[in-house]
Amino acid sequence: MRTLRSMTGLMVTLTLVLAAAPLAADEPIHVLVANDDGIDAPGLGPLVALLAADPAYRVTVVAPSFQQSVTGHGLVTRREVEVMAHPPIAGRPAWSVDATPATVARIALTALLVEDPPELIVSGINRGENDGLGAWTSGTVAVAREGAYAGIPAVAVSLQLNWKDPQPDFDGAARWAKPVIDAVRKDGLPRGVYLNLNVPVDLAAIRGYKVARMSLDRSEEARYVLVREDEEGTRWYDSRWSPPRVTEPGGDSHALKAGWVTIVPLGLDQTAERAFPLLQQLKLAPPTVVEEVAP
Repeated sequence: MRTLRSMTGLMVTLTLVLAAAPLAADEPIHVLVANDDGIDAPGLGPLVALLAADPAYRVTVVAPSFQQSVTGHGLVTRREVEVMAHPPIAGRPAWSVDATPATVARIALTALLVEDPPELIVSGINRGENDGLGAWTSGTVAVAREGAYAGIPAVAVSLQLNWKDPQPDFDGAARWAKPVIDAVRKDGLPRGVYLNLNVPVDLAAIRGYKVARMSLDRSEEARYVLVREDEEGTRWYDSRWSPPRVTEPGGDSHALKAGWVTIVPLGLDQTAERAFPLLQQLKLAPPTVVEEVAP
């Protein structure tokens, strides 16, 4: 069990299950930093700078060349992918990849950094929360999932936003994320597990850290609406979304609204074991073989 002290002095407890082989602490570890907002997004630099300033980390940045939000775990497989050297970010080497976030992570792990593989992956800081069901569609979370897929500890970091604020405090969000990243660096994570971390919009009122389950609350506005239709009958639709108005206690969406930095352990195994009893009661018979009649 590891105890972390929040920025406000409040003592909170964060329990991380130790991996079989914790990351080495006697030399800097190589950390891959990626995101889904694009390599020039304002949330990336503060996270890279904070990690690069710590001698415990050796940072490489590999990120999408342009905005790739809400692309989920989509992979680019039907075209060649352009990878370009990017000017250093916070003094650290960087690469720009014309692809989805999951593809970016996979290219980094299987091609760009194959001779110098990262021991830790950090994704973000995303502009906007990725709590609850948003983890399914988030490219930020997909990067961390790729890390777990490769057996590498990974953390996705997102900042809840007031969308009218032109200058979100990504520096403050990075400071809140770093204790969790440090804990994972020191103690690792169980194989197949990755973390989804969300920081509340009001950093001054943060209550501490809270480990929570993934919320299943649904947004009443998650839909597409008709924008226009031409004379030939072609239609154009646009997406609508807003956070769930009602959130269930115990989930990360509820805790985030209440001012907690939420930490959700997610896993690669999506098996719904609670459905086993129902499925095992089904009386399933093999399909009937119909003999063909000769003409």
